[in-house]
Amino acid sequence: MTNRSGSDTPRIPTPPPPRSPPPERCPKGGVGRPLLNLLKLLVSAGLIWALYRQVPLAEFRAHAAAFRPAPMAIVLVLLLLNTLLSSWKWQILLRADGVAVPLSKLFASYLIGTFCNLFLPSSIGGDAYRVYDIARYSSRGASSFASVLADRLSGFLALVALALVAAVPVALRARNAALLALPLLAAAAIVTALVCLSRRAPARLLLKLTRLERVPRVTGLVERVIDCFQRYQREPAVVARIMAIAFVFQLSVIVCVRLLAACLDIHAAFRYFAAFVPLISLMEAAPISIYGIGVRDAGYAFFFGFAGLTPVQTRALALLYLITNVLYSLLGGVVFLFAKRNPPQR
Repeated sequence: MTNRSGSDTPRIPTPPPPRSPPPERCPKGGVGRPLLNLLKLLVSAGLIWALYRQVPLAEFRAHAAAFRPAPMAIVLVLLLLNTLLSSWKWQILLRADGVAVPLSKLFASYLIGTFCNLFLPSSIGGDAYRVYDIARYSSRGASSFASVLADRLSGFLALVALALVAAVPVALRARNAALLALPLLAAAAIVTALVCLSRRAPARLLLKLTRLERVPRVTGLVERVIDCFQRYQREPAVVARIMAIAFVFQLSVIVCVRLLAACLDIHAAFRYFAAFVPLISLMEAAPISIYGIGVRDAGYAFFFGFAGLTPVQTRALALLYLITNVLYSLLGGVVFLFAKRNPPQR
């Protein structure tokens, strides 16, 4: 048989092209998310049961009857100012990376993020919404992620610094060096995170140890986030401004808790609030409970016992803190219902 050119040379079939390897996927953990959420729920429920089962309800009613609303009005104003400060800090970080977003947009996104925290197992859910919202608005996903991460880390850095400074005299007064263990551990964790985010070698080593280096999307995101953090580092004025805002924010939170105590006619020296509120904030940030419930209550019961508060007073203060944050977070739901949906920028 001849081919079309009239030659008697037999045609050699062309081998099929090699198949491309399947895309890498993130390795799945051995424990599913539903099980982790169930464990968090059990931690919260177990701690609440242990802390409140023997507290007399009559004393709770007495504190509720003595509630003073005037300090609560100041607390709500401070919470709004804190959200505005956080939005401004977020805007500074985005601008340092060349992303322009109006302050009103960031303020609304922050409020909606706090609302999301009510329905998700940890505060990461609110951060995830903020990343999504600003990434959709600006079409800069890595910059959005890096700005939210830097916002979080700057807050934790200020929190740890305040905890260390305020806890030293309290630990000496209480003759309990264990009060310094939590802020020291948190400081070590934050320094490690900052080193990994500002240097490529530690970040690549971490990716290798977690086997995520085989996932191009993850490695690409990490490289872009490191670029963003290095841009922040090249602007010391930006770092100074965001840290100053972070310290003002954390000091305002301490004042808010002191005012909540005044609502319940609970009195203690301000140094105890300055030392213990940051420590409790570090405790409830650990992803081991639902919305910090139980862990936060345990922190109030343990630490403020050193300030001379009774078991009923510590639990009442923890409950009022939770109720105040839930009510304030509902404001984010109202904003979500009425906020305009900005189309993504091209």
